[in-house]
Amino acid sequence: MKVDEMFPRRFATGADLNGRPVVVVLDKVQSEQMRTTGTAPELKHVLYVQGTKKGIVLSRTLAQQIAAATGEQDTDKWTGKRVTLYPEPMMVAGVPRIAIRARAANGEAAK
Repeated sequence: MKVDEMFPRRFATGADLNGRPVVVVLDKVQSEQMRTTGTAPELKHVLYVQGTKKGIVLSRTLAQQIAAATGEQDTDKWTGKRVTLYPEPMMVAGVPRIAIRARAANGEAAK
C-alpha cells in the first residue's frame, strides 16, 4: 500500500494533477481555520472546483493567477469560470515540491 493511500491529504497538491494541465470549473472560495504542527490556528482561503472533493489552499500567487485568468478580482465572481490548473515543480525550503498554478483555460482571454 502506498503511503499517500494510507494517509490521504485533505487538500489537493500539484502531485494530484499527475504531471498534466487540467481545465476546471471554479465553484467557490471559502475561509477555513488551519493548524500546522506547533502553530496557532490560521485563517486560509480554500478554492473548490466543480466535480472534486478536495479543496486547493490558495497562495497569493495562485489567487492572482486565477484573477488574471478570469478577469475577476472578486472571488465571489469566480463561480462557473473555467481555468487551466497546471503543475509547476519548485524548491521550498530546499525540498522539491509541485505547486498548482493557473492560467486562462485553453488560451481563452479573460472576459
